Amino acid sequence: MLFKDVIGHKEIKNKLIKSVKNNRISHAQLFLGPEGNGNFQLALAYAQFINCLNQGDNDSCGSCSSCLKHKNKQHPDLHFFYPTAICNEIKTLPSSRKLIKPWVEFLKTKDYFILNDWMSYIGAGERFSIINKTDSQDIIKIISLKNFEAKFKVIIIWWPETMNSSCSNKILKALEEPNPKTLFLLVGHNTDKLLPTIVSRVQIIKTNLLKDSDVIQGLIDKEKIPDNLAKSLALTANGNLSKAFDLIKDPDSEQQFMDIFHKWMRLCYTVDFLSLEKWVEEIYKLGRVVQKSFLEYGLRIFRECIIYNYSNSNINRLNKSEEVFNEKFSKFIHGGNIVEIVAVFEHTHTAILRNANGKIAFMNLSLKICNLIKLKP
Repeated sequence: MLFKDVIGHKEIKNKLIKSVKNNRISHAQLFLGPEGNGNFQLALAYAQFINCLNQGDNDSCGSCSSCLKHKNKQHPDLHFFYPTAICNEIKTLPSSRKLIKPWVEFLKTKDYFILNDWMSYIGAGERFSIINKTDSQDIIKIISLKNFEAKFKVIIIWWPETMNSSCSNKILKALEEPNPKTLFLLVGHNTDKLLPTIVSRVQIIKTNLLKDSDVIQGLIDKEKIPDNLAKSLALTANGNLSKAFDLIKDPDSEQQFMDIFHKWMRLCYTVDFLSLEKWVEEIYKLGRVVQKSFLEYGLRIFRECIIYNYSNSNINRLNKSEEVFNEKFSKFIHGGNIVEIVAVFEHTHTAILRNANGKIAFMNLSLKICNLIKLKP
């Protein structure tokens, strides 16, 4: 991937290019930022630029033998490691090496993606995914071998937060005893879920959510959609490119969440336990992936309520139906309950990620919301 094909992140691109030109390349770097905002794509472009045989001032040449191999994800010195689970392809002991063929095919299907997209692609459903001990053993073996042809051997670890303890400890040892011709590019989203000793041994390249202007231009350039549609999608996506591209294919998904959320808040306010039990059953049937996305949607609505109440409502990032709901609902969300609401939502979100029972998690959350939205400012 070329830097020019990565949407936004102009300052970070310049910083990465400068580090290569000045021969100040850190042996281990963590591209840290929200999921779906282009961290992985930055790492890909950086890896290609480092080993390009005819580097330009601001980008890879795109035509040398190294660039062409990077484009096809077939460079012998470019290695990927990522979360895996039992799936259609592998019934026992999954690993990145065993799933490399579907991984390369997956990278060709979407420019921007999230972990759920990868799990769905390999048919892993809602199984718990990890980077395991076998992966770390493969990494140790790779770094022990000589480079095939490139100046640097590049190991990209996507979602390092999913490394189990055995894998994390082996990777830590590799980072502590760096090979001068091997680069580790970790692409993560939350340092709290990484070993502190790993975090301390990497250079952090921190990225933020993309600007609306970058998302809009990216959608227009790649999808050839009208300006007004691109602006609407960018507003809803809130800097998440993966979400923006998904909304083009499924524009009604946000409205479905709005309807579910509206019904839920009404039941919580009226403390209709019987109906709440039925609602929990409905959300449970949607599955863990949708539950996770729904909780993220709910947090966004609560955040918009606070902005509406305490700031300029003109900066709210809501579509028309959400605006109508927000005008009535925002009076129940204030400084007296927002901190606790966010805390219980994040707790439930973590529980769902860890395969907690969805029925119990959402019923507990609902009971807490029943009390919290009744609190006075």
